Amino acid sequence: MAESASRMRRSRLEDARKALDLALMELEEYRRGREVLRLRDACEKGWLAALLATDALLAELGFGKPGSYAERRALLRELESRVPEAAELGLRDRFGARGYYLHILGYHEGSLREDEVAEELEKVRMYIEDVEKLLEARKGA
Repeated sequence: MAESASRMRRSRLEDARKALDLALMELEEYRRGREVLRLRDACEKGWLAALLATDALLAELGFGKPGSYAERRALLRELESRVPEAAELGLRDRFGARGYYLHILGYHEGSLREDEVAEELEKVRMYIEDVEKLLEARKGA
């Protein structure tokens, strides 16, 4: 059972990394052809990466897979109250910021510039890495 949960976490985190890789590919395609929809697609794939990493974190730590954005925020808040390391990393705020910048401003409004998208995608990469480190630390605890 524990091996299955570990495999599931790896799968979700692998999907998060793949989504981020696809977001970076979309950004590169935008840079080549200047097709504005590529930039929006990069934002949405970046947001998906953050969402998948969050789901992996919550599921692995026993909170289950959230059914909505609101539930993710609430569960991240609960996680931060129970796990000081999660609070120190500011995961709930970082998750909310990626949602606002990538999903709302980048994808829906199309108002992020290329350099802003690149910066946000780097923040997603760091978020995924922090989720992985937190899960590894909790596994050893």
